[in-house]
Formats: sequence, structure tokens, C-alpha cells
Amino acid sequence: MVPARGPAIAFGLANLVTAAVVALGVFRGLPERYLLVDGPAALVILLLGASGFGLVSGARWARACARIATGVTLALGLVLICALALTASYLAGIYGPVGEGGAIIFTLVLALAIPYLVVLPGLELYWLTSRRGSLTFPRHSGSLPHTSQNTSRGASSTSSP
Repeated sequence: MVPARGPAIAFGLANLVTAAVVALGVFRGLPERYLLVDGPAALVILLLGASGFGLVSGARWARACARIATGVTLALGLVLICALALTASYLAGIYGPVGEGGAIIFTLVLALAIPYLVVLPGLELYWLTSRRGSLTFPRHSGSLPHTSQNTSRGASSTSSP
């Protein structure tokens, strides 16, 4: 049975789009360069770009690369979400009405980051670790592998006195 390539292509294209969105948001949207932001963003762009290309092209290394990319993206996405939520609450709590404007902006960024950096990597990681997401299939045809179990119940190899 030939595996369906549809999900692999869909996740590959989603990874490429996410890499482009992160590149646009960090390297064009932010006015200042800061290594603590630019370094992880460059890593996510590189990993998602490579895994997206691998999944779309059907490369042998695509699944391993996609697992690494989704794990790193999910971890960094959760760190980003926590940092944005803490910063928004800090601004609103400390600066009152003046800080609420900044808190609203951070909340909007948070809402835009969740689908790309948490939900998509979580779904892709689930797909990659489930049996249906396997990109390599066993060579046997049509049946499940047989296990060696003793089918005669109650039979023992030792004799009773």
C-alpha cells in the first residue's frame, strides 16, 4: 500500500509558510536586533524551512527533521507565549491605563503567535508520532506482522507426576 502524501505535503507547506511568517515578523517587523530574539528565530526559520522542503519533496530525512523542527518550535513558541503573557500583565498592572495600550499590543501578538508556534507544531508532532503519520511503511503486504505466541492454552511442556 502506498502511503498518502497529502498530509506530508500539507504540513510541509505549513512549515514553509510558518518559516516565512517568523522571518517577516522578526527580521522585518522588529525595529531593533537583539540576539535573544534573533537567534531562536533564525533557528526556527532554518529548521522549519528544511523540514518543509523535506516533507514536500518526500526526502528520506524529512520525518526526523520535522520532529526536531516541531519540537524546537513548540518549545520556543511556549516560551514566547509565556513571556508575552507575563509582559502584558506586567505592563497593565504596573502602568495602569497607560500600560494597557502596550498590553493590548502584546496580547494581539500573542494571539497571532499561538496558531503558528504552538497549535501547528503540536498537531504536526502528533501526526509524526502517530502510526498514520509514519512516512516509512513495512515491506510486507496487506497484513499485520505475526507475533509468536503460544496458541495452545493450558498445555505445558513439563509433565505432572
